[in-house]
Amino acid sequence: MTNNASTKDMIRDTALELFKEQGYDNVSIMDICRKCEITKRTFYYHYESKAELLSGVVKYWGIQAERLLNTFASEEKSVNILWQIMKVYCDKSMQYGPNIVKQVYILTIQTAGDAHFPEGMYLFDVAVKLLKKAQNAGEIHNPYDPESIAFILYHTLRSISISWASEDGRYDLIAEYKKAFDIIVGI
Repeated sequence: MTNNASTKDMIRDTALELFKEQGYDNVSIMDICRKCEITKRTFYYHYESKAELLSGVVKYWGIQAERLLNTFASEEKSVNILWQIMKVYCDKSMQYGPNIVKQVYILTIQTAGDAHFPEGMYLFDVAVKLLKKAQNAGEIHNPYDPESIAFILYHTLRSISISWASEDGRYDLIAEYKKAFDIIVGI
């Protein structure tokens, strides 16, 4: 890896794969360093700890959702764009598996993270704008204000993710996300 951003990304992606394969608690920083072929000093240059690495995952997923949003900017329906944004979190949860999702929420609880959930989430304001646009275009039929719809949507999808993780991924996460999404926005 030639630059700091790509090294940081490589460390994160490698660690997530190791967490998925072996479980968060079974992977040491040294295991991550060996797999990445880096020194501990390099790891600590980018991350303070395994917990800090994992706590940044949700923001990373938000950044990926934002990239997707830019790709879908020409999409005709705002509600479709919103679904694609929400689906990124689902896709990433499935990619990394229930154990990593569990650990993310454990760390969130332990560190009192997301104190302003969901309003402080990476794309909450975008979701509100898309909901308002979708309401004005008649794409959705939920009469509540867009902030309230987004609030319930975020909490519901988080709840589904936590349940999915606690049940070791035993059901189709995308199907459950989509069902809740459709009901909440009123499609």
